[in-house]
Amino acid sequence: MEKEKLDSKIIEYCNTAMDPSAENSMYVNKVWVQCESESCLKWRLLSSKDAARVDHNKPWYCFMNADSRYNNCSVSEEDFPEESQLHESGFKIVYSQLPLGSLVLVKLQNWPSWPGILCPDSFKGKYVIYDLDGNVEQYHVEFLGDPHSRSWINATFVGHYSITLKPEKCKKKKKWYKSALQEARLLYGYSHEQRLEMCHLAKQDKSKADGKVAVVAKKRLQVSKNTTEKKKPNFRRKRKAILKCSFENVCSDDALSKENMVVSETEVLLKELEQMLQQALDSTGAPDEPEEERREEVNAGAKVAWSS
Repeated sequence: MEKEKLDSKIIEYCNTAMDPSAENSMYVNKVWVQCESESCLKWRLLSSKDAARVDHNKPWYCFMNADSRYNNCSVSEEDFPEESQLHESGFKIVYSQLPLGSLVLVKLQNWPSWPGILCPDSFKGKYVIYDLDGNVEQYHVEFLGDPHSRSWINATFVGHYSITLKPEKCKKKKKWYKSALQEARLLYGYSHEQRLEMCHLAKQDKSKADGKVAVVAKKRLQVSKNTTEKKKPNFRRKRKAILKCSFENVCSDDALSKENMVVSETEVLLKELEQMLQQALDSTGAPDEPEEERREEVNAGAKVAWSS
C-alpha cells in the first residue's frame, strides 16, 4: 500500500513538473546533485540559484546544501522517481562523468550489485563512450573478484561504490561474489592510480593487443614473403627457359660455324693436295726434257766427231 502511495506521489510530482504554471512543481528549475562522500552518495535537490553556485571542478557534499532539511549525510534522500517515469514525463537524465580509476557498483540483471573499477579498454583506448549529445553513455568496467572480468556497461547501471554496502543474496558463484566484496573493501582506501594498477585484465588486454598487432604484421610479412617466393620460381623457370633457348641457339650457331670451318679447311686442304699433286706431276715431267736435249746434244756431238 505504501508503494502505491509512493508511485502516485512520484507521478504527481512528474505531472506538476511538466506544468510550468503549477505552484508546487518539484523539478522545474531545480537540479539533482550527488554527495561525493563515498560513505553517503545521496542525491540532493537544489534550486537553480543554488545549483549555479556549485563549482563543478570541486567535490560537493551534503553540508554544502543550502536547504537545512537535507544538509547532513545522515538525513535520508528525497523521493526520486524511476528513470522510466522521468522519460515518460519528458525528462532526460544526464549522468556526470565518473573519473578514471573510480571504484563503482554495477547493477546487473539476475546478479547482485557488483563492484568494479573504471579502466580503459585496451582495444578501444578509452574508458567512456558518449552519445550524440556529448553525454556519458557507457563505461568500461573491470569487475572485481577471483577471477576478474570486464565489460562495457550502460551508464544507467553504474554508480559510486559505498563502503556501507550490505552484501546481497547471490544464488550462484557465491565465492566469486564474496571475493569481489573483499577486494572492493581493500581498494576503497586506494587512490585512482593505485586502483588502475590492480586492473590485471587491462594490462593483459594491452599486451594481447600489442601481440595481435605484432602477429598481424608478422602474418602480412609472411604473406608477402610467400608471395615473392612463389613468384620467384616462375621467374627463374622463365629465365632458365630463355637461357636454355639462347644456349641452344648459341650451340647450334657454334656447330654451324664449326662445320663451316671444317668444310672450308677441307677445301683448303684439298686445294693444297691438288697443288702438291700438280707440283709432283710437274716435277716428274720436267727432267725428261733436259735428258732428251742432252741426248740430242750427245748425239749431235758424236755425229760431229764421227764426221770429222
